[in-house]
Amino acid sequence: MSEAGSDPLNFREMDALGNPTRYGRADGGSGSGAYGPGSAAGGAAGNLAQAGMEGSGQATRLSINPFIVALWAVAAGLILAAFGAFTIAQEVLNTPGSADSTPTGYMWMTFAPFLLFAGLLGIMGLLFWHAGQWRRSRERQSAPS
Repeated sequence: MSEAGSDPLNFREMDALGNPTRYGRADGGSGSGAYGPGSAAGGAAGNLAQAGMEGSGQATRLSINPFIVALWAVAAGLILAAFGAFTIAQEVLNTPGSADSTPTGYMWMTFAPFLLFAGLLGIMGLLFWHAGQWRRSRERQSAPS
């Protein structure tokens, strides 16, 4: 079995700013490259040039953090779930029927404020996180180099 077919993934370490470190695959991912510090062609920058990724237009880093997007979706879902739970509770409590539906309505009515609080707390936390990221990026831009 050839080595090229047995290792289809290409991992390269990145630092906090998204720049490649000197560790990772020394070639463009053909499967025959060596792992370890960058080659003599100029470290990680040489590796990028060898891989042909410099001018290919491929983004080496996502501009949006998918985990933050997921947290925004969860926070919005919690707020919508709070209003949904409140609506369901009102329908259950206002519908004439058996006495079995009354505890379910009160259960929904009990969950609604906590869902709303969790969603609002999540949005506030995300806004503080974004403010911290914005401040950090502004400090990097204004720092004399």
